[in-house]
Amino acid sequence: MNILILTGRFGMGHIKCAEALEEKIAAEHPEAKVFTIDVMDYFFPAISPFIYKGFSLLVTKLPGMYNFFNKGAAKYGGIPLKKTIAKKIEKLIQNCSPDMVIANLPVCSKYFSSYKDLCDCDIPLYTFITDITVHEEWLAEHTELYFVGDLSTKQALISKGVSEEKIIISGIPVKSCFSTDAQENKTENAKSPNNTECNAKKNILIMGGGLGLIPGGKRFLKRINNMENVHTTLIAGKNKKLARNVRKTCSNIEVIGYTDKVSEYMKAADLIITKPGGITTFEAIASRTPLYIVDPYLEQEMGNAYFIESSNIGHIVRSKSCSTDVAEDLIRFINRDELLTKMKNNMAKIAESFCSTDPIQYHIKRRPA
Repeated sequence: MNILILTGRFGMGHIKCAEALEEKIAAEHPEAKVFTIDVMDYFFPAISPFIYKGFSLLVTKLPGMYNFFNKGAAKYGGIPLKKTIAKKIEKLIQNCSPDMVIANLPVCSKYFSSYKDLCDCDIPLYTFITDITVHEEWLAEHTELYFVGDLSTKQALISKGVSEEKIIISGIPVKSCFSTDAQENKTENAKSPNNTECNAKKNILIMGGGLGLIPGGKRFLKRINNMENVHTTLIAGKNKKLARNVRKTCSNIEVIGYTDKVSEYMKAADLIITKPGGITTFEAIASRTPLYIVDPYLEQEMGNAYFIESSNIGHIVRSKSCSTDVAEDLIRFINRDELLTKMKNNMAKIAESFCSTDPIQYHIKRRPA
């Protein structure tokens, strides 16, 4: 069986979701062959670097404009260059001969659905929605199944006309290395993945996501640097400038550059301070590590933050609207052991409620031999 996954590097969440699906398929169906395609690189090879740089600029420097364009795209609902893209998809289909297509970007679902319509194609399309909130841009007429992270996402799709039987609450796919036993105890003297002893009472992990955006900013980091009885690790990823600055100004914060051990750092932490991306949220759920979110501002991340808050798996601080001293709030929160334990238990219950993310399983059930 051949599976074609269509994704893109708008942040790293979509790529991580694709990798998690690749891993799941390889584990459950070793005979299957997976082709993962970055659609921007494939459709627009000459300008894809500029597309991604433009996206990064909007998110990091002009978030208000990003939200404006995001809402506009949802309302517009059009598919530009439909016939041109259809020809490129046709070549892709000829090369890969897929038995199913998986999309985890709205534009991927839209374009493949359009291709199915134009070319009378019967290859099933499965869409994995990578945030809790869902807008019209995710809707594609010829999607056979939608895989979503929460009941609220399912209800939103139903309200937009999607049949209930087309929706699977699977959680957002994450790699198996993030999973941990629900009964695992995180000791006070936990070791970080580089085997450095952390004699502090609490372990805090700070992550900036694929774009290296640090929640709370430099001033917040300096306040954390001065906290007692706390060991803090910052994963800066490929943001070398951030890593240099934090090492220079915050000597008590352990700074990690790019690492393939994020799951180990997550599971060693008592709390994760991060942006509320969809993938990061579900990696934290799998790791059973509560979240601390500071001033979410991107449209989809505000929806994810509401999910975190309403599910009681983390704490949201909106300092700009209520003048909260974030550092003082963090000190109070990290020492509420009973609440943190409750949040971990809530994460375990959420994870246990998910259906399988294995797309081949559903393909076999819906299309018996």
